Amino acid sequence: MNIRSVPAVAAGMMLAAVSLAQAQTAVGEMGVSATVSRTCTLSAAPLAFGTLSVSAVTNGSAVVTLVCNGTSTVTTILVGMGANAAPPTTQRNLASGSDLVPYTLHVLEAGGADIATEGAVTLVRVGTTNTYNTTLYGKIQPNSAYPMGTYGDTVILTAVYAP
Repeated sequence: MNIRSVPAVAAGMMLAAVSLAQAQTAVGEMGVSATVSRTCTLSAAPLAFGTLSVSAVTNGSAVVTLVCNGTSTVTTILVGMGANAAPPTTQRNLASGSDLVPYTLHVLEAGGADIATEGAVTLVRVGTTNTYNTTLYGKIQPNSAYPMGTYGDTVILTAVYAP
């Protein structure tokens, strides 16, 4: 540092100190807020039976997942009959045009009772997360009379939860 600049620096510091001593301040407040609403997302993997057997039961399965923000009180979902049910409350069907292939849905891999119309299925919490899931199992009985084609159905799943 140059010796001539020392007095200039000292004078600058004194002016800054005088300016700070005369400085005024104002204080205000700012509010901060957020709203968290309960939301859940329900999804399911496709249940694909693949190519049907004419001599053995054809099985399929799909995992249903419910993810909620915050802890959910949802423990069940309702499983609809499907778009091709006939009559609308008794038999689930895959359809290809007017051709039908009956199928059943179960909560146990081994089968058991068919999930009824708007049947309630229990969800299981995954660890300590806000994710819940269950596996639905489908069965199609063998039948050599099913017409060739690609068959499909859409089943509505419903979770009811408090907002």
